[in-house]
Amino acid sequence: MSGPNMSQRPLEQIKRDTKAANRSPHLRKKNFTRPDSIDALDSIGGYYHHDGPFDATLASRNRDKRYSPVEAVKETNMEALKATPYEYVQDSLQKHVPLQGTATVPPGEEDIFGRRMSYEEGADVMREPDAPGGAYKRYDHVPYHPKDYKGKGEPSYTIERDAKEQKRHRRQMGSNESGPVQRSISDSGPAGPLPSPTGQSGDNDVRRTSNTGKRLSDGIRRRFGSLRGKHHDDDA
Repeated sequence: MSGPNMSQRPLEQIKRDTKAANRSPHLRKKNFTRPDSIDALDSIGGYYHHDGPFDATLASRNRDKRYSPVEAVKETNMEALKATPYEYVQDSLQKHVPLQGTATVPPGEEDIFGRRMSYEEGADVMREPDAPGGAYKRYDHVPYHPKDYKGKGEPSYTIERDAKEQKRHRRQMGSNESGPVQRSISDSGPAGPLPSPTGQSGDNDVRRTSNTGKRLSDGIRRRFGSLRGKHHDDDA
């Protein structure tokens, strides 16, 4: 028995299609990434989630192991945890900060608490030319300096290194030139009265300073005396 003919009932057909679409897994609300506090800063357009580098760890992106980003790097993450001291791992979990301290203790060595680190150290693709897959950013037709760990090549690495050395040298020369001037000011001794232009001693300057202090004290004494007299007049 065939179903009812929906060609004569277009509204029912639309309702049925809408209901079937809402049952699709990719349209379920639990698979949606809700907007966060950073998304609220965008005042242009609608309120939606902006994808970021950490979205690969969201539960909505890791429901199927066949397409899970976290599952793809599971083995390397486990090796990184083995090479990280316990305190760093707990700090990352409790304070929600990026993992730090990975491979700070060489394999086979003990940490500060006496725990022996047991993990396999991989190849350094930035320094070892025979690393699996080839050295990172290394080309056969480009010469490299032995200390060029970022793969800049020659002559770029040497030019940048010399420019940094010249800049540091100029900075040191500038600090050395300004040093004696500062020392001459600081070594000039405590500040005192300037010598008299007539060549006389500084007794006149000392006498002038004492006279100024005496005038100030007399003025303050007269001020308090006038206030005291005014207070008695008000009481009378």
